[in-house]
Amino acid sequence: MVDESNIEKRRDILFIVLLFIFIILIGLFNYIIDPYYIFRDSTIKGINNVKTHKYSNKRTIVYSDIKINSKNKDTAFTGNCLLSHYGSGLDNVAFFTVPIVRIKEISNIIKNINDIAPNIKTIYWGLFYDDFWNNDNEEITDELLTSNTNVIKLDDLINLFFSYNTTKYSIETLLDSIKNKGQDIIYVYPYREIAKKTYDKEFSLNSLNTIKEIKNFADKNNINLIIYYSPIHISKKIHIYSKGLWESNQELKRKLAEITPFYDYSFQNEYNMSPIDENNMNFIDNIHPSNTFNNLIVFDLLSENKKIGTYITKKNIENYLKQDTEILKTYIKKNPTISDKIKNVKKEDANISIRRKNVI
Repeated sequence: MVDESNIEKRRDILFIVLLFIFIILIGLFNYIIDPYYIFRDSTIKGINNVKTHKYSNKRTIVYSDIKINSKNKDTAFTGNCLLSHYGSGLDNVAFFTVPIVRIKEISNIIKNINDIAPNIKTIYWGLFYDDFWNNDNEEITDELLTSNTNVIKLDDLINLFFSYNTTKYSIETLLDSIKNKGQDIIYVYPYREIAKKTYDKEFSLNSLNTIKEIKNFADKNNINLIIYYSPIHISKKIHIYSKGLWESNQELKRKLAEITPFYDYSFQNEYNMSPIDENNMNFIDNIHPSNTFNNLIVFDLLSENKKIGTYITKKNIENYLKQDTEILKTYIKKNPTISDKIKNVKKEDANISIRRKNVI
């Protein structure tokens, strides 16, 4: 006679074993795909090289990233995701950048870096004009956590390896990589980051107080906080100018220079003047640098002799702002067709894409 109780026990044990294997496979899958780009600088072409989700909108990932990536690091980058750590390959540098970031959030990240990774004593903070359109009092669904320990907790492991979001992002990353046949970025978007931005509310410099506070915090904690103004394409400048907001962009830089000297990567140069077309190797869209240009900026910031960024102080800023404005006006005058298109761009133009001749 068959012992049904033993059969049920075996079924239960088999179920538990299979469930355990399934969970382990999910964790291994998420580790290999690495959708947040936390565990390695290199990618596996055709599997995870198209980083659809370099950063999660769940800010808890940022703290998991700090705990994991702060070991043996002495330098960090933070700020908006305009400048990412895509392929930098620097052993002593950590990257804690997040999407659609608020300045208040970044100030909290810097404080947490100080708590979690006190060995990091140089922090580069990338700012951008649009950051100052995100009001601190707007509803934030991704609340920043606070932590004073670098110990990896169960929540961190779940977020990184087993959560629904991570698994979903891993699947999307894999599918996008397969769809793009192992190529990292095969399209450019000439109007995406100007078509999406309407600037339909009042520009505010209130967040400058937060920058001043965190600069004082850094000084008190012996942190060398270096602020830089992120690179943007000439088309983004034309868009700001066409909206009658160019002077607010310049005033922002004036106020910033009063708080601290900074490096400006938004001035016109050989990298941001060429059209965003099939031949453009420097930008993905109007504000996001390509991998190649991104790495040039990182290494330029880390070098003693800057070749791309312009060092701005309260003494020299007026001269540079004047030059910047003159170059922009000259470009608009010489390129009326481009300027008219940017001036009249529509929301649906954000979806216009051009296939690159060369993939980088």
